[in-house]
Amino acid sequence: MAKFLSKNNAVHRSLILAGGGVRLAYHAGVLRVLEEEGLSFDHVDGTSGGIFGTAMLASGITPVEAGLRWRKLKLGGFMNLVPFKDAHFRLSKFFNGAEGIKKAIFPGLGIDIEKVNANTDFDATFNVCNFSKKKVESFTHTQATINHLVAGLSLPMFIPATKIGDDWYTDAVWIKDANLTETVKRGTQEIWLIWCIGNTPVYRHGRFNEYVHMIEISANAGIMRELDWMEQVNNAREKEGLPAIKLHIVKPEFPLPLDPAFFLKKIDADTLINMGYADTKAYCRQYKEMPVVINPATATVMKNCDATLHFRQQFYGSILLDGGKQQVCLHLAYFIRKMDSEYVLQQFASIELVGSDEVIPGYEHRVVKTRKGELSGRFCVQHNNNIIQVNSSILFSDSLALFVGLDCKKAIITVTENDGMPNTTTFYQPALNRINNAAHLYIDGNFSFVEKWKWKRALLDYIFQ
Repeated sequence: MAKFLSKNNAVHRSLILAGGGVRLAYHAGVLRVLEEEGLSFDHVDGTSGGIFGTAMLASGITPVEAGLRWRKLKLGGFMNLVPFKDAHFRLSKFFNGAEGIKKAIFPGLGIDIEKVNANTDFDATFNVCNFSKKKVESFTHTQATINHLVAGLSLPMFIPATKIGDDWYTDAVWIKDANLTETVKRGTQEIWLIWCIGNTPVYRHGRFNEYVHMIEISANAGIMRELDWMEQVNNAREKEGLPAIKLHIVKPEFPLPLDPAFFLKKIDADTLINMGYADTKAYCRQYKEMPVVINPATATVMKNCDATLHFRQQFYGSILLDGGKQQVCLHLAYFIRKMDSEYVLQQFASIELVGSDEVIPGYEHRVVKTRKGELSGRFCVQHNNNIIQVNSSILFSDSLALFVGLDCKKAIITVTENDGMPNTTTFYQPALNRINNAAHLYIDGNFSFVEKWKWKRALLDYIFQ
């Protein structure tokens, strides 16, 4: 298998990690699939939150280790509790800013600027907005300082701009959230763009939502312009008898929950990583079966729903793995979405090997309501060249029990390795997990606080209809 990051490639391939905030733990799942697929990149480009993943790779962090670090990351490093005692409160003071990122977040993710500068495996570029000159500047990994990385993550109102030399620098998302221009200048032959900024037609109210919408407008308009430009580049190359630059776009099916949901543990890193892994697996399967045609106007569009209910469960038990019995924790994340007149069920999962740091994300997820109060799911994992299929069945008693953490005490789990004999057993969930999961049950949609409770009850009741 080719080395994931290497300058010695037959195909010049660029990986573009666009922004999207701290929820870009999603990227760790994407990277793991790209490595498993045997793809090799000689250039990685990061903008805004994509700087995290780019800097991790340039620091020598592998995709598997990236997932482990995101799962263990303490998000409190972003926060500062001091301003609550400050009569002159400013939103930017609520975040630890540059110091919190430098001292807590970067070390937690394994980002080391000396290793970034010394990297020789591949070329990395970081895009930062020069506020003083009102333009995006792209810094190579040998040029970048820790202040450039922090500046590229500094959204106005949340993290102050950084002064480097005579100029002020900040997050580039307001101009562009992915720099296709830079990759084409470098002579790339194939681009993989990982896009996580939401793009739906619904306008949500509330100050934070409106702030996010400004980002969505800027970022999506910017990438549409770049994609239009890419079409012109490829048309010109065709006239010159040159092959077109291939472009792949990996994105979530639905917009990812926003950063506050991650900070408040309404969604966790494991779920985001599993979503990135499953989405990328699905895309790779799709493009191998049929070439993907990209329309610039709809390339980043995601599905919209009226309301989303999300909750997680963790069941413990043992399975036969690689010929031996292994204690595992089965992480299951459920999404119940209301779209017009229908309900859409989604499941994302992973298997944690108890007693080790190994977590195996799942793909090809399926979940259905088989009968009143029962959700039956299926997913696959890839481990040591073995394909393991996991089927789960959870019987819920009622919505109140689920809401307060008294439900989901056990699950019936069937594991099949490499089309062998299925092995069925019962997994159990500790009471503390059930209570914790109930506390972090999450409802999202474009509605008021009062309507939120009505939607939460309605989506919970769907399980028991």
